[in-house]
Amino acid sequence: MNRKHLSLFDKKTIPLLFSLAILAPVASGGGAIKEAHAYSEDKNWPCIQAKVIKLSAGQMWRGNPVKETDLTWQQNEDVKSLIKQIMPRRVTLKETEKIISDFAKKHSTNVNKQLEQSFLALLFETNKVRKEIIGGIGKFSSRQKSLSKRIIENRRKIVEFEKKDEAGTLTKEEDQQLAKLEQQLEWDIRIHEEREKSLEYVCESPVILEQRLFALSQQLKKFYK
Repeated sequence: MNRKHLSLFDKKTIPLLFSLAILAPVASGGGAIKEAHAYSEDKNWPCIQAKVIKLSAGQMWRGNPVKETDLTWQQNEDVKSLIKQIMPRRVTLKETEKIISDFAKKHSTNVNKQLEQSFLALLFETNKVRKEIIGGIGKFSSRQKSLSKRIIENRRKIVEFEKKDEAGTLTKEEDQQLAKLEQQLEWDIRIHEEREKSLEYVCESPVILEQRLFALSQQLKKFYK
């Protein structure tokens, strides 16, 4: 065909685009309270933050020992109502402290038990939300890896077609395939980059939930007798 195709990305650019998804090992950062958690060595985890599978009561609660398997709070309507009020991140910590204070006053005769159940409920619900987010991050990582592999493979095909073009042996059918591959490559890389831009925010979500759980558990403890 003897026509020069535009190389969208040279050999120096490609490794930079895919270092996060394929080439670079996942770094292990720390959550807000490292000692409290079990960590995963998941090599497919795309976040700088460590993959904390489940938050535990160990380093969060300073009252009497509580059992995470104790689900009696599920029959406590006041506790469930409290959790619904204080869990949403749009509710400030100043507001949650007032809500917890009113709750403690209402249950002054058995406040410790009520606060313990509130903490267990908070821990349970936070872990449930975090599990969904972590699962979503895992799916995100898999999609990015698949997309990265397709980009690298298409780039390899483009290079082969370009060599044939330079040698003057590129057929009309191959020229059409090359044009489609270049268009697909440009689109795939754009999607890959847009996803990577959102990764930082997504990766922070489990840590933010962990930090909020700790802050709320401290507020509950303030009213412990």
